[in-house]
Amino acid sequence: MKKGFTSTELLIAITIFVIVMGAVYLAFNLSQKAYREGQNSAEITQNGRVIIERISREIRQAKEVIGDFPSAEEDATSSITFEDGHISDSYHYIHYFKTDSEVKREVLGFYFSGDPTQTLQPWEAIPPVGQTLATTTLQEAVVIGEWVEKLDFWGSNVINIVLTLAKKDKTLNLETKIFSRNF
Repeated sequence: MKKGFTSTELLIAITIFVIVMGAVYLAFNLSQKAYREGQNSAEITQNGRVIIERISREIRQAKEVIGDFPSAEEDATSSITFEDGHISDSYHYIHYFKTDSEVKREVLGFYFSGDPTQTLQPWEAIPPVGQTLATTTLQEAVVIGEWVEKLDFWGSNVINIVLTLAKKDKTLNLETKIFSRNF
């Protein structure tokens, strides 16, 4: 009597092996897909939280919002500039703005165009005759968040922010209202 497997037994064993390996591969792929989706969701949530918290904290401390700032949602703008409330001896203005898919922050200052020392002035200062109120960048623009599709600001006593972020097939919509302590 010869010992071994028949071709039918071998075919059944290979079929069972292929089914088990296919199930393992499918389970692995599904878990990897779920992990990637969870990671994308966590990244846009973290980005949104960082953007909203940073802007909110600085607006709460702001001395005033400058320029023609819209009071109604239909006139909302994708940037905001306000006087830094942390610096009391000079005029530093924080400017948040949206680029293609990022939110950036820079610090600006204003001075009279004829002043070689560029002494900082209030944003609404009236320059001497023949000069203008010029702008200088005190801190270059840095990215504080990415994957931004929409950033809107509006309000008078209460500043409203609407932020939409998207990465691949995940979208996050955030809204907040900020009550300033100083204006």
